[in-house]
Amino acid sequence: MGFKMCFGSMFFWRVSSLLLLVLGAFSAPALHAQPTPRSDSPLTVVDPWRFSVTPYAWALGISGSVSYNDTRLGQVEMSPGNVLSNLNGAAMVVAQAQRGRLGFYLDAVYGDLTVDNSRTVQQASLNASTRIDMTILTVAPSYTLHQSPTLILDGVLGARFLWQNASTTIRLAETGQAVTGRASVNLADAIVGLKGRYNLGSSGYFVPFYVDIGGGQSSSFTTQAYVGLGHTFDWGDISLVAKNIYYQFTPNVRTVDLNLFGVAAAATFRF
Repeated sequence: MGFKMCFGSMFFWRVSSLLLLVLGAFSAPALHAQPTPRSDSPLTVVDPWRFSVTPYAWALGISGSVSYNDTRLGQVEMSPGNVLSNLNGAAMVVAQAQRGRLGFYLDAVYGDLTVDNSRTVQQASLNASTRIDMTILTVAPSYTLHQSPTLILDGVLGARFLWQNASTTIRLAETGQAVTGRASVNLADAIVGLKGRYNLGSSGYFVPFYVDIGGGQSSSFTTQAYVGLGHTFDWGDISLVAKNIYYQFTPNVRTVDLNLFGVAAAATFRF
């Protein structure tokens, strides 16, 4: 990975393109409130299938850097407002199935972002436009390790996939000449983790939580965690959580660190 542009002053834009790939929820699996079984009865393999669908939105902030031999080459900081103002489109949804102690979830995230910048290099005015489209897919079987009226705890073992395409066009304002660089990122990481919910008595409120850790190709390392507050209704759940995803990987001997943080809101529909 890495943008193949022909002069050094453009490296800043290549770094920015790489780091901005995390738009809209990089990563991420966010809120997947679990279909709620009867917590006072044992789970068995003859239980009927239960399903849930959870569309969610993540007010995402981004910080990241690119380093070479421990020397930082570039850095990006974006607030949730900056991400939203540059967003072309996004979709985030979790689907989950459960039968007895066995389950399966799928978390799909898509984002499309365009960022326009301008700067002056040696008295030349440069205008840059960077567009990134990104898909994150997390798939994992799950197994209920503990079930009681107070706590449901599942173990998960699966994989997280990232497909990202970025292009940066830099145009010289005085002449209109332009050069475009393109890059793609494709990562697959195995993950292992825990997820669940802690019920706050008979109030209908609960604490959803999730944590995983993983790694894989390109010497990549990733982790994800969230915790928040939800409420159960007859039709499903609503949840609000604080969520973080961290990625580190090494393309072309450069180390990329991505830290994603923000508040996510979700509505879970069960059937």
